Amino acid sequence: MNPSILMGIVLALALPAFGRPVEQERGRPTAILVSPIHDAQVVRGDDGKDHVEYELLVVNAVDQPVTLTSLTVLDPAAKELTRIEGPVLVAATQTLLDKKPVTEIPASAAVSVDVDLIVPPGTAPERVTHRLVYSVPAGTSTAVFVEPPVIDGPEVAINRRAATVIKPPVKGDGWLSTSACCTPNVHRDLRVAVNGRRIETPETFAVDWALLKGDRVYEGDGSRNDQFYVYGADVYAVANGTVVSVQDGKPDATPNKAMTPKTLSDFGGNQVMLEIAPKVYAVYAHLQPGSLRVKVGDTVKVGATLAKIGNTGPSLGPHLHFGLLNRPDLFTGRSLPFVIDSYTLAGRADFKASQGDTVAITPESKQVRSAYPLYGGIQNFP
Repeated sequence: MNPSILMGIVLALALPAFGRPVEQERGRPTAILVSPIHDAQVVRGDDGKDHVEYELLVVNAVDQPVTLTSLTVLDPAAKELTRIEGPVLVAATQTLLDKKPVTEIPASAAVSVDVDLIVPPGTAPERVTHRLVYSVPAGTSTAVFVEPPVIDGPEVAINRRAATVIKPPVKGDGWLSTSACCTPNVHRDLRVAVNGRRIETPETFAVDWALLKGDRVYEGDGSRNDQFYVYGADVYAVANGTVVSVQDGKPDATPNKAMTPKTLSDFGGNQVMLEIAPKVYAVYAHLQPGSLRVKVGDTVKVGATLAKIGNTGPSLGPHLHFGLLNRPDLFTGRSLPFVIDSYTLAGRADFKASQGDTVAITPESKQVRSAYPLYGGIQNFP
């Protein structure tokens, strides 16, 4: 082949747009990078609404502090679904791994913005996008460099998988969900860096249950585990399943004196994990030492007694930690949404209004079906 012909072919392949306009995304400098940590997940709350849960990773890419002003969530047709701003945005904007709310993002730092998009049942779109408005110190060269201080995007896909329907893990009246979705709290906000490659959210839908009698969770001064009404209560299989992991032998902690973990296995205390469906694992943690009734490999029927509630691991008081995960690991699995088939919503606690040893309660009496026990709810289980 003639070398000049060969060179012409090479140039034609290497420069396909030569002599023609090239379509390129118009670029402009911004002070932040924004991306979703995961696809969004949906759960039907016991308020009768769908809660769409996800996190946005926001990285400050400049040498000045950045303040987030507002976050607007939009559907694919650019209709505004919600706007987060003011104190609500501050509470949702947290340092990435230690969960401290922040009003501004330090230079070259990263935060997570937790989004709880509440929509009428069955109306969540397949995806959402965003408009994020921010500010940098006026009068700086950075302020000129990033004008206007607005980010359009990113898009977040919404996982349409239905939440797993389960039976309650406990029985009786007065169960208080002290840490649960979807208000910012120690569960909703937990993020773990895994293998140096991803961030996992292992407790988004996990619940910590205490037991109320009247407006208190313990009698006396609460200095002993046996003063807590929840201590020693049985926990039950929420579905048919196979025991894939157990841990026993961890001692109970003293209330309000959480132990310092010495190994990774200390964090959940005594625990049982069941596989209740492919890639769906139910975890029960902080169980009473010596109370486990199952071993690895056992098959259990829904409603089977598994163990008793204790105060093991780095726990400040007796309670049941329960949740579903997509892999059998307490910290590297991703939290999965679930709904409980039937219970009575007996009230809601206002933790900010609570004083001393008493819990401020707004009574209710509502029968709910296939709903998630939202943060601060009081459930009566059959």
